[in-house]
Amino acid sequence: MENNVLNTLQLFRTKFFSGLVDENMLSNALVTKPHQISPVISYIFGRFDQGNIIDFITNGTGRTQTIENREYDWDVMIEHDKAIEIRAAEWKGAAVTTTSASTDVPGINGTPFKLWLAEKWFGPGAILAFDDKDYQVRVVGEPYQDGDEFVYTVVVADGQEASYIDPQQMARGKQVSRNGSAYEEYSDEADIVNYQTPFKLRNQLTTMRMQYDITGDAYSSVMVISFKDPSSGKQTMYWSVYQEWVAMRQWFERIDRQTMYSEYNARTDGSVHVFGTNGRPVYIGAGLLQQIAPANRVPYTTLSLDTLDSFMSDLSYNVLGMGERKFLALTGEMGMKELDRVLRAKATAYTLIDTHFVSGSGQDLALSGQFTTYKGLNGVELTIKHFPIYDNPVYNRKLHPLTGKPLESYRMTFIDFGMRDGESNIVKVVRKDRELSMWYTGGSVAPGAGHAKSASTLRSNSRDGYQVHFLSEQGIMIKDPTTSGELYCDAE
Repeated sequence: MENNVLNTLQLFRTKFFSGLVDENMLSNALVTKPHQISPVISYIFGRFDQGNIIDFITNGTGRTQTIENREYDWDVMIEHDKAIEIRAAEWKGAAVTTTSASTDVPGINGTPFKLWLAEKWFGPGAILAFDDKDYQVRVVGEPYQDGDEFVYTVVVADGQEASYIDPQQMARGKQVSRNGSAYEEYSDEADIVNYQTPFKLRNQLTTMRMQYDITGDAYSSVMVISFKDPSSGKQTMYWSVYQEWVAMRQWFERIDRQTMYSEYNARTDGSVHVFGTNGRPVYIGAGLLQQIAPANRVPYTTLSLDTLDSFMSDLSYNVLGMGERKFLALTGEMGMKELDRVLRAKATAYTLIDTHFVSGSGQDLALSGQFTTYKGLNGVELTIKHFPIYDNPVYNRKLHPLTGKPLESYRMTFIDFGMRDGESNIVKVVRKDRELSMWYTGGSVAPGAGHAKSASTLRSNSRDGYQVHFLSEQGIMIKDPTTSGELYCDAE
């Protein structure tokens, strides 16, 4: 089983745990082949270490986009049709501009009447439906503009003498929408086409850094515990290997935390007023949570079946394609318990299925036991993944009043993990050649080269040791923020 899992990663894991100590350490390998090794690291730390989930589900499965600028924009297209607000209505000299009831009966016996609408959205012959779709009218002729509003002449669509429109349906703030259109023989009119430009979203990359030092003595120190390569059986007991492992773990954990919680710091004019030591601006991009549409953030105290049903229905309703309704729920241990309790009660509607993610190379990564997926009605697939960052009491210090566990552990972040025209809805965005940069400044010791033995050995400083640096310039993009959401515990 170990050999099956590690087949494609053999070179990386063997180097990391054994041979790299005195030949080519991981830092050297990353400097020489960052683009080849970075996805492998994402897979290793997300699959085996369980602490770097965001990087794993994006970079580790091929959902990465490389750009050459700090800022990145993307367009979100919304539906081409919509309901239009009614501002006023008038018939037989009577007018309705409030929600008060009226005894008049507009449109009776085929009498035309007028609607003042907020936009010019319908053409002559269009069939309009009110909030109660039992009431429908047909537009007569072209509308005309009256200030900021557009006046439409309409008649009751069914043409019956006794038919009329309830005045309450035409109160200010109510809406009408298009059903279709209808015309006479040899007509010369037609309904109009509606256009909407997409709205643009903008984010920026964040530059993260970390470093660690190791002394010449520590480089050669042997620990009382050993690390074993499960594929070759070789062992290493060097402190330098252990330190590099710890550094890599912490590095990817920090990237995940930053990717989730980061908050956009540019002002409306694009300027940034947070400055570093050298006086230059520090750019911070919006994290995953900040990109979720506020309307899709729903509080709960104790998760109920109705709350989950309603929430999932709203999210999947926004994703119109039946084959695209794939959601990944990241949650802590307490959220896992809540979801498990509710989904057990809903066992008849959701079926447990095997989970596979498709990597950028087209290979299936089988993740049974780590990801639990349920398939429900209307093509909805819900995959639940434990997200350890939500459980950590060091970073999540607000506690549930009854359980004493972090409130964040109850958070459930639902990510639209589907594909649109072959493109993922969630994408890791990286600066070209700066996704994962690593280098060292060598003194008496250098990774891969060991201790200097000759006066002709050139090193960068006189320190008895060396220093390793990590740098990454990256961000996250949720292309359609209306299709992701979260349930959060409001029990303070």
